[in-house]
Amino acid sequence: MNEPLKISAKNLGQTALDDFCPRCYWIKIRTNFKLPWASFPGIFSSIDSYTKSCIHSIIDSKLSYDWMNQMGEIVGYEKILHWSKNTYHDEKTNITMHGAMDDILVRSDGSRATVDWKTAKFSETQDKLRPLYDCQLNVYSILSEVGGKPPVDLYLVYMEPCTEPSYASDNIIDCGFRMCFSGVVVPVKRDRKIVRQALTITREIADMPVAPKGRDGCKDCSTLETIINLLNNA
Repeated sequence: MNEPLKISAKNLGQTALDDFCPRCYWIKIRTNFKLPWASFPGIFSSIDSYTKSCIHSIIDSKLSYDWMNQMGEIVGYEKILHWSKNTYHDEKTNITMHGAMDDILVRSDGSRATVDWKTAKFSETQDKLRPLYDCQLNVYSILSEVGGKPPVDLYLVYMEPCTEPSYASDNIIDCGFRMCFSGVVVPVKRDRKIVRQALTITREIADMPVAPKGRDGCKDCSTLETIINLLNNA
């Protein structure tokens, strides 16, 4: 079939997860990744936007902090294109990848770093998502280098909420309270093989005329079967 397909960096990264389910992925592709009952709380978008504003303010003010210096001497940042204009077409699979990275930071020597800010503690749960994040960031590296731009280094930066009780008394303000965040920098290896594998898997599943067998123990598949049975008996 090899019909044209568009997919975001994040959705492509799902293929790298240990609990990846081919059946669920086939359904997501066929529904353009617009499944019912999926929601993303708006507060996280607000926090992400605020994080970028704070980081850019630090850079504009020429301030220096040890945790940011782990990415080099940051002196600027690039304007990020809208995801619809931030694309790369892979001729081999006829798949167009798209996405909008959180930031592209510029160092004093002119080199660049693509960063994905995460509002979360770097924990075992987050570690399970690393394969997805690694693929996502490597897609971002491809998008960052479209048009012959120089290579970028890749980083995950976890902005960990400081929620210890000892912080509470220092962060009470007239209108409520503040929450502080601590930055943890995690370098990500550049590995285009991850992206190639994800594209190959995606093309193979997308071209299947019927849904493939699901992963053993997939909870989403089990839930889907329950819904189908309910509808059949309604």
